[in-house]
Amino acid sequence: MSIKQLLGTFAAMSSLAMPAGATEIAGGPPNHPMPADDSKVEGSPDGAMVSPPSTGAPAAPSMEMSTPTMGRVGLTPPGIMTGASGTWMLGYRYSIDRMDGNLVGGRHVSDAAVASQFMATPTDMTMQMHMVSLMFAPTDRLTVMGMIPYVIKSMDHVTGEGERFTERAKGLGDIEVSASYVLYSQPDLRHRLLATMGASLPTGSINQRMEGMRQEYPMQLGAGTVALRPGFIYLGQDEPWGWGAKLLTIVQLGQNTNGYRLGNRYEASLWGSRLVTPSVSLLFGLNGEVRRNIRGADPMLDPLDEPTKDPLRQGGRRLDASVGVAFHPQAGTFRGNELFLRLDAPIAQSLDGPQLKRRWGLRLELQREF
Repeated sequence: MSIKQLLGTFAAMSSLAMPAGATEIAGGPPNHPMPADDSKVEGSPDGAMVSPPSTGAPAAPSMEMSTPTMGRVGLTPPGIMTGASGTWMLGYRYSIDRMDGNLVGGRHVSDAAVASQFMATPTDMTMQMHMVSLMFAPTDRLTVMGMIPYVIKSMDHVTGEGERFTERAKGLGDIEVSASYVLYSQPDLRHRLLATMGASLPTGSINQRMEGMRQEYPMQLGAGTVALRPGFIYLGQDEPWGWGAKLLTIVQLGQNTNGYRLGNRYEASLWGSRLVTPSVSLLFGLNGEVRRNIRGADPMLDPLDEPTKDPLRQGGRRLDASVGVAFHPQAGTFRGNELFLRLDAPIAQSLDGPQLKRRWGLRLELQREF
């Protein structure tokens, strides 16, 4: 599915999310609370914080929360925050992705078929990541963020003779820094548009070894080069519904010390959300990715050994569906914290294989604003 098709799907989602007969008026949408002058906004993509213009109108009852807000907590995916200048947010994310079975394009090929062409073939892989993030809003429109990942990888293989072995790698990944800026925001927050710019720093190892041998491209912990991460984020809301879209490009710069450069990535995401109670909301979405092949090659990796050592077998396209739940208590000990749980599963994928296909992904995220 192309990015144009993804955006068409998003337009349909937005029209379904809008309640029938809803209209925009100067005082905001009907039956929705409007902020006091000191309103604080929580909930927006890639760590952006936004403090929209105040209308001075008193808050209506609706799904009232214990703190004065405009952007409703729980209506956006994790890692997204909007608020007043001087606000901080601390976050922790655990993710696990499971891959098994090989694809050539969209066609499944057996391990035996792949092993007949290479000395060995991967059969399955598990990748885990622990990530700590810190966000800060120096102004009402600008947010800066830093993320530090710790990566754990495991890949099982089989040889043409039926011998099985496992490779493992773990350590610090590539640190990310980014900034988000609000380009446009309606007073009632029905529509918002943000621009983002980030960079990945080459802090992850590209020299992981097992028994003295350099491990293949997917087992390395970093890219070895600086990458730019420009993007745009759209946010919409009409309580109890929320929706949004994100476009992100990851562009690798230069060549690393092992003689190659990872392929660029292009990502598009659409999501919707609905408050079930003031403290619980449901999230759902579509996530598309196009990943290009590697430029250049590591001279210590023989592409005839296994497909994971071939720089021209690392690209592909994938479309995932996601469902999740968010908990954001409005009273008690855990007030001010948000907990997200999300499950991802591929709808379609076409890979420049043989290459391991994705089976599922699980995300658990905790964040606290202060």
